[in-house]
Amino acid sequence: MQLFSRIYTFLLGGMVVVLVAFGNIKYEMEIRQFDQNMVEHAESTGRIIAQMVSRLWLEEGVEQARELLADCNRADQGVTVSWIWLDELESIFASEQPAITTLTAGTLPASFIAADDQHRQRRFTLIPTVVSGERQGILLLSQSLQPLADYSRKILVSTLLATILLALASAASIYLFIYLNIRKPLEQLSRKAIEIGRGNLAADLDLKGEGELVSLAQTMNNMCTRLLIAKEKIHFEYLARLKTLEQLRHTEKLSTIGQISAGIAHEMGTPLNVVDGRAKMIISEPLDRAEVIRCAEIICSQAMKMTQIIRQLLDFSRKKKPGPKTRENLAELVHQVFHLLRPLAARQQVELQLRTAPDARLHSRVDAQQILQVLMNVIMNGIQATPAGSHVLVELTSTMLKSMIHTDDQLREYIRIEVFDEGTGIPEHLLTEIFTPFYTTKQIGLGTGLGLSIARELLEEHGGWIEVKNRSVRGAHFSIFLPPEETAP
Repeated sequence: MQLFSRIYTFLLGGMVVVLVAFGNIKYEMEIRQFDQNMVEHAESTGRIIAQMVSRLWLEEGVEQARELLADCNRADQGVTVSWIWLDELESIFASEQPAITTLTAGTLPASFIAADDQHRQRRFTLIPTVVSGERQGILLLSQSLQPLADYSRKILVSTLLATILLALASAASIYLFIYLNIRKPLEQLSRKAIEIGRGNLAADLDLKGEGELVSLAQTMNNMCTRLLIAKEKIHFEYLARLKTLEQLRHTEKLSTIGQISAGIAHEMGTPLNVVDGRAKMIISEPLDRAEVIRCAEIICSQAMKMTQIIRQLLDFSRKKKPGPKTRENLAELVHQVFHLLRPLAARQQVELQLRTAPDARLHSRVDAQQILQVLMNVIMNGIQATPAGSHVLVELTSTMLKSMIHTDDQLREYIRIEVFDEGTGIPEHLLTEIFTPFYTTKQIGLGTGLGLSIARELLEEHGGWIEVKNRSVRGAHFSIFLPPEETAP
């Protein structure tokens, strides 16, 4: 997890910085303390030797005092003791230590670092010594800085090792703490968020302990519970909406059947008259067997014709649940609609025409009953709007265009069913209103205002849509778009 890595890196980096700073401070303190110990050692040793030299100088002479200094140099390899006069200091060290010129007997002892005759850095300590005469004697103690360098190296190595060990221990502790208290809870929260996105709303997130992440887990569980309740509520509302939509669609079907019933009744009258006439011939006239059989065949033919008309009406008007989408020829569906609407068109003295482009793709996977309802509504609107003596044209073509239901700009193939009427057209300000539920421009009793809105819903369920515009000559132009069989949903 990136958050875990960032937190761990940040804390570990801060801890390393603190440890390095602490180790550096400790290193500097140790070096200063070691150097101070060297100075104190030199001063204490120098005072002892100075007292001994002063006593021998006064009691036994200069040679005995110098012999004592030689013995001291042979005994202690770390400190070299020599005798000089105070007034000789300037000539020996003034070039490297200008402050030497300000030294007096009252400012001693003093200690400083300077180069010896071999240009090696050493620590020099000056101890005043009381001897006879007017000149001020000084013991010059010279110490090698090699022990300081060795000690510095040792302290540096030990400090680095301690820092590394502390850093590793801190890293392990921080990692374990963050892993148990941050990373694992965050991973659980992340997995639960992914599950919620996939639809798993079970409130099963269980984090132990206390803290903000535990509170967040409880909040997510509460959210899941509320989402489950909301989901169930939406599901019930969706089922109620579907039921209402199906009822509205069925109502529109019944309204359409009512409008074409007069024409159907007229079409039923002709075969009924034929049946009635043939039956009376059999009853009232002496007919031979061949003529009776002929009359019976005619009666059966007309009965089958009436049965077919009634079955089509029943199939169209029967309330059905949405069926599975099957491969349908859209031109055949248009012919079925023509067959049902032809009596109504005859009464209106309107001719129905179908034109199919030679290269048009006519097959699509659809619910035939729903597409029949769409075509019935649109074509019947055209019949009602068209004056007597004119015609309604239905044209089927294939076209490539950008989809109205997809957000990309990709060109796709669609089957276009165009319905042209020769009416007065639709006022421009109403073109965007005619798909609104219960909106109609027809007279009372000629429409419910649901036909076009239901048609649009049914087409959207099939991955298509409907458009309308006025023709350049006269009348309205409806375009229905459906995906061909390969790309239909």
